[in-house]
This record gives sequence, C-alpha cells and structure tokens, in this order.
Amino acid sequence: MKTTPIGADVKKPKWKVALALVVLAGFVGLLIYAPMTVVALFFPVFLLVCLLTSFGPSFFKTEQRLATSQIRSLAMGLVELRGNVIVDKSLLSPVHGKPCAGYVWIIEDGEKDEDGRWSWSRARSEAHCNDFRLRDASGEIRVIAEGIDLFGNKSPDEYQLIGSSRRQGEILLSQGLDVMLIGDACERDGQTVIAQGKYPKAVFGAALTEDVENRRVLAPLWRAGGFYAAFAGMIGVGIMALTPEHIAQLHLPGPDTYQQMAELGPLYRLLAWLYREGGFQIPFMAAFGFFLTICMVLMATRLVLPKGIRMAVGRVLGAWMGLGMVIGGVVTLLLFVAHVDTLKLFLVWMLILLGTLVFSIFEQRKLGAAYNHYAKRVGKASFGDEDA
Repeated sequence: MKTTPIGADVKKPKWKVALALVVLAGFVGLLIYAPMTVVALFFPVFLLVCLLTSFGPSFFKTEQRLATSQIRSLAMGLVELRGNVIVDKSLLSPVHGKPCAGYVWIIEDGEKDEDGRWSWSRARSEAHCNDFRLRDASGEIRVIAEGIDLFGNKSPDEYQLIGSSRRQGEILLSQGLDVMLIGDACERDGQTVIAQGKYPKAVFGAALTEDVENRRVLAPLWRAGGFYAAFAGMIGVGIMALTPEHIAQLHLPGPDTYQQMAELGPLYRLLAWLYREGGFQIPFMAAFGFFLTICMVLMATRLVLPKGIRMAVGRVLGAWMGLGMVIGGVVTLLLFVAHVDTLKLFLVWMLILLGTLVFSIFEQRKLGAAYNHYAKRVGKASFGDEDA
C-alpha cells in the first residue's frame, strides 16, 4: 500500500496549486464582469468534469462490473470476494492499541471560523497491513497484503483530540470484519492466493461490505440522475441563450414588455409581479413555497385517497418535494445572484420542477430500493441498541 509517514505532510505539487489559483481568479473575474458567461458555461463544464472524473480505475467502479466469487470455485485473474477477516499476525493500532491485521491512521488539522464551527482537513496519514486470510462459506484464502488499498478514502467514525486544533482517528482491518476484497487470484508457492496484479494500476483493495452495498444501491440512482441532469442542463443552456427577440417571438413577457402583457392572463400577471419585484421571490418560492405546497397536498391525499394509491402518490410527492425543493432553491438562488433575467429564472425553475417530477415518477423502483435499504439499516441499528 502507498503509505505516508506520520511525520510527513501531504503536500500538493506547486503547479497544481498555481493552476487552482489561476482557475479561481478567472472564475471570480467572470462572475464579476461577465456573470452570464458563467451561467452559460455552468452546465457544459459540469458535464465535462463529471466525464473526466469517471475515467481511470477505482475500487468501486471495478466492483460494479465484477461478480462476487466463492473461494472454493475461484478462477485465476481479477476477482471479487466477500468474507470475514482472519488475523494471522497482529499489529497494534496506533490510537487505541487494538490488535488488527492492518490499519489506516489519519491525522487532521482544524480551523475554527468566526461562529465557532470547526472545519477539518486531512494533514497526515499512515497505513500498514500484514498478510491475512479471508473466509467465506466455502473456504479460506491467503491475502498477500503488499500494495493493498485499505478502505479507499473512508474517514474514521471517531476521532481523538491530540492538540488544540488537531485530531486523530483510525480504521481497522480487525478479526471477523466483513469486507469486500478485489485482487488478483494467482499461484504463489503452489497455493492460490490473492495479491496485487502485475499491472501498476491494477485494482487491489478492501472495503467494508456495508459501504459496498450502499454504493450498489445508490449507483443506479446516480446514473439515472446524471442522465436527467444532462438532459435538463442542455435545455437550461437553451433557456440561457434566449435573446429579447426570441422572447418576443415566443410571446413571452420581457423586461420591456411585461407591463403591457400583464392583462393577458394569470401567468402573465405573475410574471409581471416577479419582474416588478426583480425576481427576488423565486428562490424562496422554489424552496420554502414548494415545500409547504407539497406538504399540504400530502395531507390532502391522506384524507381523500385510498391507502394503496395514497402510498404510491405519497412516495412520488415525497421524492419530488425533496429533489425539487433542494435543487430548485439552490439553482435559482445562484441564478438570481448572477442577475439572470427574471423570465429565464422562472423558466429554469419550471424546468427543474418538471425534471424532478419525471424523475420521481419513472425512477420510483430505484428510489424505493434505496429507501428500503437505508430503512432496514436504521431498523437493525435500533434493534442492536435495544439489545445492548
């Protein structure tokens, strides 16, 4: 495993720091002098960053395309196993002195803001792991730990203060721990073992089974959400590109025509009112107003609809409320700060409402699977607390 000695700071290359400062300065300059350019580039840049970060090997991406194998029927090559850790040669963890096969030791530095809230950043880390065995229902296999990545970027659940602005924590590969392991099944000294592959970027790591299962449940939702977000983003770019001439051709009110068009109907009167008020209400309507409206509708469904239909409608409205309120409130607030035209701000809000409603309706199975998974976890945790 790549380790960082506890006495050494984790420093970024100077060129990365310089590039980050240049990008930040450029972003601030555009936001001040050309806010509409920032708005127009937001969705394309966001999609480009998502595509770039999706390249390259990683434990969880590899896990999604591998089937979990049984130790007894293991094939040679890259495999995924699930089992319990058996410690052969113990290490003592650095924080609490517990025996384990391996550990990740993390030290973080903290800064306190004016409101007394702490923010923590990882400053130093160290990881060690001895060889261990993995056991499932079909047998056991030895794992040669050299080069293994323990737990990825997972953070400890608990920390211990070691100074006024420093804390430490540890994650242990302990006896009996239920883990998912990805590595290369190969022959060593006449025995089948799991080790690091021959290629430098070959995935070789262990993660908590609970974390892997959480990712499995959320991954389909993320993919579906990414598709909807990309589609809505392209339409959003089109809305941002509307000129006053386009708005006039579509018979929509603009900053110079909203007063004359106010008498054409309720929607035009609403837009005229928003124009007069500068569009200030839209972010609050997108968040709090939408939240209260859906709450009232949910209460009404309990009184009017039968139980079976009520539950189905409630799931859709609940998902729509959560997504529409958060996404709509945040996006419209950012657009308002960027001084986007009120009509465009309103149209983007309507786009978000429509997109989140379609997502809530057609992705109910994935949303339900995620809800049931986490509800089951919470139930198990509560049951365990009662037993304790």
